[in-house]
Amino acid sequence: MPEIIDFRVTLPPREYAAPSGDERFSDRSYLSNYNRIYTRERGGGADAQAMVAAIAEAGIDRAVLQAEWGAGDYRAMNDAVHRIVAGYPDMLTGYVTVNPAAGDNMAVVVEQEVRERGAKGVNLQPFSYRVLANDKRFYPLYAKCQELGVPVTIHSSINFSNDRPIEYGRPLYLDEIACDFPDLTIVANHGGWPWVNELVAIAWKHANVYIEIGAVAPRYIGAPGTGWETLMQYGNSSLLSDRVLFATDNMIPYQRAVQELQELPLKDHVKEAWLGENAARLLAQVEDRLPAL
Repeated sequence: MPEIIDFRVTLPPREYAAPSGDERFSDRSYLSNYNRIYTRERGGGADAQAMVAAIAEAGIDRAVLQAEWGAGDYRAMNDAVHRIVAGYPDMLTGYVTVNPAAGDNMAVVVEQEVRERGAKGVNLQPFSYRVLANDKRFYPLYAKCQELGVPVTIHSSINFSNDRPIEYGRPLYLDEIACDFPDLTIVANHGGWPWVNELVAIAWKHANVYIEIGAVAPRYIGAPGTGWETLMQYGNSSLLSDRVLFATDNMIPYQRAVQELQELPLKDHVKEAWLGENAARLLAQVEDRLPAL
């Protein structure tokens, strides 16, 4: 059976709650509106053990655990990713994050995380920082990731925070990054909606840009009139079928997400590519470079 890889899961609440006990979706969090949007059962569980058990139960073979700076200390979140991945090395791959407002040299942070703690990628959420992805403060980080051969995943879609615009997630800004860093692997998290056409155009133009569909129920991606038609068309063809990545973001129950993707009107070999083959190839490229680091 082909391998299934969830390219984006995030830290379970108990693994990175603030000392006060506040969790990611607390009412005092700028992400509190997500409680209104994602009202049903989410994937995973309250801690790493429950999350890994749920991943395995859904038939998912591996997952990329991504730190996402949104509240609290990004260093603590990177520590949590490192600790959890060390406990499940055959199941999880770790991606770290940064905070441009912390005053740290982000390129140095990433190099240390990759060389000293085995991180395999970096996750950025421009809307969290209120900084666009093409902001030149990120350019030394992009240069370092290109040098190291590790991917950068970037939130590229709507955000549901009521105190900041969705413009921060517009995929158009990835075009400039891909032009300036042609050997940097860029993963656009969440599929670019409501700018799906824009993201598809950028991925068509740049062979180093991948489209990840986490936090979106696959049944909506396959439903006419939802704005995903371009991805379904181009992603089901030789143009982009090798650069779409299945993910849940812990927002969609794992088993449901796998089943819904398998039911999409895609060619059988494309379903296998989306569910795991594309991710396996991307992850293997990073592993092949590690001995040289």
